[in-house]
Amino acid sequence: MRLGIASGDKIPAERAYDGKAHWGGAGWVRLGQYMSTLSHDGVEVFEGLLVWNKTHFSIDIQDGSKELHDVDIVYMQRLMHGTLPQHIKDAQAYGQIIINDLDDWYWGLRPSNLAFESSHPKISPDENTNHYKSVLNASDLVTVSTDYLADRISAFVHCPILVLENTVDVARFTPVVHTDSLPTVGWVGSTNHRSNDLEILSGIIKPLYERNEILVMHGGYHVGAPSVASKWGLPEEAVDKSPACDPDEYPSLLKMDIGLAPLNDLPFNHAKSDIKLLEYSASGIPWVGSDLPSYRKLHDAWGLGSVAKKPKQWIAHIQALKNPDIRSKEGALLREAVWKRDIGVGSKRLLEVLKSL
Repeated sequence: MRLGIASGDKIPAERAYDGKAHWGGAGWVRLGQYMSTLSHDGVEVFEGLLVWNKTHFSIDIQDGSKELHDVDIVYMQRLMHGTLPQHIKDAQAYGQIIINDLDDWYWGLRPSNLAFESSHPKISPDENTNHYKSVLNASDLVTVSTDYLADRISAFVHCPILVLENTVDVARFTPVVHTDSLPTVGWVGSTNHRSNDLEILSGIIKPLYERNEILVMHGGYHVGAPSVASKWGLPEEAVDKSPACDPDEYPSLLKMDIGLAPLNDLPFNHAKSDIKLLEYSASGIPWVGSDLPSYRKLHDAWGLGSVAKKPKQWIAHIQALKNPDIRSKEGALLREAVWKRDIGVGSKRLLEVLKSL
């Protein structure tokens, strides 16, 4: 079986600041991290630029050879170009199987999210969410990360839709050692791709910091992006920052004592998966998240972690985790529980899907 992977969530070398291709977080989680595991299971995986090759899709792995690789199955993500629907139909007639992965409810994006302009039909006529509907609907299969996404797209996608929950490579994360020092609360992610989520903690983190109850950190900052300090009304020097990095180094960003996962109560965020909580759990970090579908579902399933709707709940959960013994115990239980969502589970499930096609 020859599998081609093409994701709009991978920045090509020619557009990158350092001349090297870089995976985005979602693309890595949904597709990129499975490439090596699938290869070990006998699947030939070709990842790179999707090329229309007269009658079918080929993959340019961009190794400088200019060789195009033919594949049996094409797995796409975040490709919204207007020419794709017809190409998909022609490729299917040729004999290729087309899968599309959807990991966000793009039709619920707010203008504050950086992805809004790049996918809005009035702003981006060639690549947008209207074309994306046609791309998804032309596919042999659409995979999604949450039940909410499956329900929402079923209104306009009439091919099979399959929920594949996110998994995490647990072995790559080193559990945090919880001490009796002042606890650090933190968040990991890009502030450019938010829907005013961090702001819901602005009246919570600042008072706790000013009363010397917590320290604060942000993993994954970008130069030029809004700072977490500005979102929470803190002095810039109050936040310990670690720069964004490639997925290979990503686990090193998770070094806080308490992980925060704030999300606004919006349709876009109802589609969000629990990946951030899985990453905290793999690092043995107790977490507090907004009381939205994926976070509530994981909390209820494991009986671990905390979810909050109101400011007083956020404060109570954070203050309870100031106790290092509580943090250590819950962190260990989370690390144990997250193996149920390990990459090995996700890889086996994905391989079964590919073989069934």
